[in-house]
Amino acid sequence: MENRVIPTLVFLLVLAKIIAATTTNFSLFGDEAQYWIWSKNFDFGYFSKPPLLSWFLGAYTYVFGDSFFSLKIFPNIFYFFTSIGVYILCKQLNIDHKLSLLCSFSFYFMPSVSVSSFLVSTDVILIFFWTISMLVFLYIRKNPSILNFILLGIMLGLALLSKYAAVYFFVCLCLVVVLDKKTRDVFSQNAYKVLVFFVVVILIVTPNILWNFNNGWITMLHTANNISLKNTNIDILRGLGFLFIQILMIGPVLFFGFLFVLKKISMDFENIFLLCFSIPVLIIVFVESVLVRANANWAAPALVSLLILFIRSFQSKELISIYLNICLNFVFGVLLFVFISVNYPHKTFDRINGVKKFSEELAAFNKADFLVVNDRLLFSVLAYELRGTKTQISMPYPPGGKITNHFQLTSNLNNKNNKNFLLIGDVESISYLLNDYNVNHIKDFDVLFTNNIVGVYEIIF
Repeated sequence: MENRVIPTLVFLLVLAKIIAATTTNFSLFGDEAQYWIWSKNFDFGYFSKPPLLSWFLGAYTYVFGDSFFSLKIFPNIFYFFTSIGVYILCKQLNIDHKLSLLCSFSFYFMPSVSVSSFLVSTDVILIFFWTISMLVFLYIRKNPSILNFILLGIMLGLALLSKYAAVYFFVCLCLVVVLDKKTRDVFSQNAYKVLVFFVVVILIVTPNILWNFNNGWITMLHTANNISLKNTNIDILRGLGFLFIQILMIGPVLFFGFLFVLKKISMDFENIFLLCFSIPVLIIVFVESVLVRANANWAAPALVSLLILFIRSFQSKELISIYLNICLNFVFGVLLFVFISVNYPHKTFDRINGVKKFSEELAAFNKADFLVVNDRLLFSVLAYELRGTKTQISMPYPPGGKITNHFQLTSNLNNKNNKNFLLIGDVESISYLLNDYNVNHIKDFDVLFTNNIVGVYEIIF
């Protein structure tokens, strides 16, 4: 089947993505637009994320432009190379060529990849460097050369600059060292090389650490707040919901097919390796989801090794589960992109629906060349939609107040401002301004992309 049908399905899925990116009236999600804004200003860190995505995005848009279509193609480039990485990883795990290809294709068809391939996000590059890091680790186990240890340090350092969730890799790595004697011997007999590995990681992440130091550790504090246990609200159902979503993100057919062959699974090194690079991450994020909350993508790197574990467990006569999983995941992907291409009015797409029309209405107002927006996501998408115009956008931020987003750092509205502007949001947010002003309520917008009524006011000094 894979010789003809599966490549055809890949082509059709890519075509569906291209059509969706070309025909949809949906806009970028707020976080995507924020990453685009960051990419225009090279730095060693940003408010809520490390810098690597913005660096890649800046280089990419310099060459290919920053149109909606171009930005939607960006994630697919990384997933193409990650799929190749998955194939090579499978081969290093002594999986035969046919099954390795199936695994590579299965990765590309996973619902999580279909969704993520249409989003500019840190997960895209994290998963790539996580996969390559696992691959280099296997190289080290077979050939513990200094170059391989340096390469692992580079790959893992870049993973950390993609997203701090890459720190889970150290947990997984330590578990493999504990459970596998050969790995333990390799690391204990090459202590200075292990030290070099850690030094390389530290050298790569040091610029971001220094940036955080110079900016009050805001990125790390933001990350810590996301996983803080201060707001503990134990909910087992929320945790089970998280696990259920992970099953859906891989494909339920593959998961339940794996359950049927589970009793045949042997605890050889390959399976230990795959379990070590999936289960700890899932447990950590599951506990977090029970205690506080967890987004479905927080365990995204674990799905790579979990997928390989599932597929490696099937014998040749049991491959029907893999084929069926690919077909159903293909249908999911195509339906997703069809819905996007026709601007399907479902609440799933509310956050990216109507932004273009709203920005066009704002641009039609007199004196709309200076906007003040007090919502981070709305600020981001308006900045993207109004790119190429002379519109200046600022964000309210009283001096000495708590910084809650990047734009309060870089685009804050000075308390001595005396230039007229359009305010998008709450009038109270500009109460710190020192100069007297009059407020003219223009219109309230009931829009899909936010849960609140968006008020537009003309502020006249």
